[in-house]
Amino acid sequence: TQPLDNILHGLPSWAMDNGSYDEKRNKVRATIRPLLAEIASMIVNWNPNDVWLKFRRTTLLEALKHYWKYEATTLPSGVDSLLVYLNATDNPPKETPSMDVVGLRKKVGVSLVAVSKIVPDLLVPWLSQLSDRAKALLTSGGLSPINEMHLYEFLSCVATAVDNPLDRSNFIADVLSNAIRSIETAEVQNAIASVDGLLSFMGISQVAADPSCVTNEEFVKKVTTDFSVMFSSLNQLLSVGKRCQEAAKKRPNGGLPVQNFGALSGESLQHFPDEGPVNINDLAINDPFVPLWPRL
Repeated sequence: TQPLDNILHGLPSWAMDNGSYDEKRNKVRATIRPLLAEIASMIVNWNPNDVWLKFRRTTLLEALKHYWKYEATTLPSGVDSLLVYLNATDNPPKETPSMDVVGLRKKVGVSLVAVSKIVPDLLVPWLSQLSDRAKALLTSGGLSPINEMHLYEFLSCVATAVDNPLDRSNFIADVLSNAIRSIETAEVQNAIASVDGLLSFMGISQVAADPSCVTNEEFVKKVTTDFSVMFSSLNQLLSVGKRCQEAAKKRPNGGLPVQNFGALSGESLQHFPDEGPVNINDLAINDPFVPLWPRL
């Protein structure tokens, strides 16, 4: 699986793109492209039942990200397969997923993020469908916190390729709406307002006063659930914010806020302020996560 990633990543762009080159390169490309298309089709259409074979297929699908940059015909089907695997189960199903299935789901999440970082612009046309699929997976209740984090990262990577800054910001806000609502609850706000509040939220103060609390199943379950919700929400915000910042730095202006000060001789003058206040709307043009700052 790793050799395929190395091979596809190492192929020169002229072997896969639609550029105009000399006769020798055009001849090589005419040989390589049909073979790559056949390999991609075989991987996408392969549907194994064994968990470890699904893991191998996931790795092969991830390697295709280098090919999909130039030929995206099989991209939607490939990403759809990864989304299906994100909620994979044992065969026959078990009440608690086996370690093999947990490992598969984790690998699928990493692969989704890897693909979205390479070809986010090619996934934008399917952003609405991807969002619907993601919401269905999130409401199914079968995803672990790390699976949810990977799904949020995947969507945020795709969203950063949306052209309209307002649409980008609105989508990111929608993706993170559940996480923000979780940390805006009175219970979490009290927990992060002070050290004592956090110690009480995590059950440490109660255990210090009464060590027998650790044997109280209801108490342990509540503390564990509350902490998991808060940690997952903060982790989702961190992950999506990080992806948005990475994408902002890759924009033409390097993520710096640009202010236009009219035109001179038909050319627009751009000013990069290095001191004084910066309008949050200027920052949001590059980074769709910025409008959420006031709420955090």
